[in-house]
Amino acid sequence: MEKLIDIVKKELNSSSHDFDHTLRVLNLALKVAEHYPEANIEVIKVSAILHDIARVREDTDPTHTIDHAELGAQMSKEILKDLGYEDAFIEAVSHAIRSHRYRGSVLPQTLEAKILSDADKLDAIGAIGIGRSFMIAGEYGERLYIEVDERNFEKAERINNFKDHSPNIEYLVKLRHIIDRLYTDYAKKVAEGRLKFMEEFFERLKLEVRGEL
Repeated sequence: MEKLIDIVKKELNSSSHDFDHTLRVLNLALKVAEHYPEANIEVIKVSAILHDIARVREDTDPTHTIDHAELGAQMSKEILKDLGYEDAFIEAVSHAIRSHRYRGSVLPQTLEAKILSDADKLDAIGAIGIGRSFMIAGEYGERLYIEVDERNFEKAERINNFKDHSPNIEYLVKLRHIIDRLYTDYAKKVAEGRLKFMEEFFERLKLEVRGEL
């Protein structure tokens, strides 16, 4: 496991998708897995550690064509093969990584993949999610807040022009809908509290920006 961690750390240099995020996802995944004793814990651990290994490559890709979930699944196969893992285990981890992303077209089919997907999404909401959304905004030069008609922001789409994006828009198009993409009952319960906190925060932010508070 130490070799695996070292490999991943060398690939991650983004503040919002750094190894701290990886560890939070790992801890969340293990917490969710406590409620599903039939889950393969080793698959969950390894897939959580590897799930964002290609994230920086996607974020720095000028063509905007790299899908970090797809590339990460491919990279993970090679890494785990070199480390001597069995083929069936590698396939299980690869599927979990390929299917974990919010905007991905591949949906998780195994319990382990669903748990990884849920853990990754939980780390995007709540107080942590607010902090990460502003970290990402700083990384890409987004504005702190953009006044918009909320009715026009119902669909999550990949953002290529970050100057037109902001944390409150990310909340409108993606973060508040995350609970609809969760698979496990435990994750949904956790998400309810985290999303209530986010809703209250962004409502207050709107009022403060307007000078009403």
